[in-house]
Amino acid sequence: MKKYNRFTAPVKNQATGTTEKNNSISVVIPAAGTGHRMKSYGPKCLLPISAKETIIHNTIKNVRSVYPNSEITVVVGFEADKVIRVLPPDVRVIENQFYQETNVVESLRLALNSITNNNVLIVYGDLIFNTQAITGLTVGESCVVVDSKNNFKNEEVGVTVADNVVTNFAYGLDTKWGQIVYLTDETLSLFKTLCSNRKRNKMYPFELFNLIINEGFKIEAIEPKGIKIQEVDSLKDLKYENNDI
Repeated sequence: MKKYNRFTAPVKNQATGTTEKNNSISVVIPAAGTGHRMKSYGPKCLLPISAKETIIHNTIKNVRSVYPNSEITVVVGFEADKVIRVLPPDVRVIENQFYQETNVVESLRLALNSITNNNVLIVYGDLIFNTQAITGLTVGESCVVVDSKNNFKNEEVGVTVADNVVTNFAYGLDTKWGQIVYLTDETLSLFKTLCSNRKRNKMYPFELFNLIINEGFKIEAIEPKGIKIQEVDSLKDLKYENNDI
């Protein structure tokens, strides 16, 4: 039977992986939420997208494909034991025990306190996506994946973009944030600082991104060629055509 530390697994001794800039990289997958509309089905990340694969398996598989030796951290909360049981033994597990009272920012705070690198790729745990969605993100500076092809629902958070740089995150915008972000160097440092303020643990990450932008930091907007991506918000979303994922 696999053994895990429910708060943080030991740091692996082997190389943690490299980005295209030849720097080490950490990958954080927040998957602690209840998903109120799908609570009776268990954690969303365990929903099947095929006969052999769940959302979390697809996420880890794609991350390993693009960043084969990356340090992966999964933040669990709702029905944590069910998620922990299916995770590979080389994945770090952190539990957000206050997932019902907090938001994704608290899960990220816990994870960012444990990572060993100055580069982090954050991928939400309820996404179905292909490898193209995360390929090439680390060749430059901090960036977010955006979608202009209507893969996300209208009510999801969008972005305004000027000269390939995000100027604002807000609801009601046509181009959507793909819920994947790469942060590095001073931008990551500021994001960690913002997350560490416990008064912000009920905020959403995009609100912190706006604070970062207001401080004069740049977050590039990247829409990878050939991207397939979708947030799972209800069972009908699992009808997604994922043959190439």
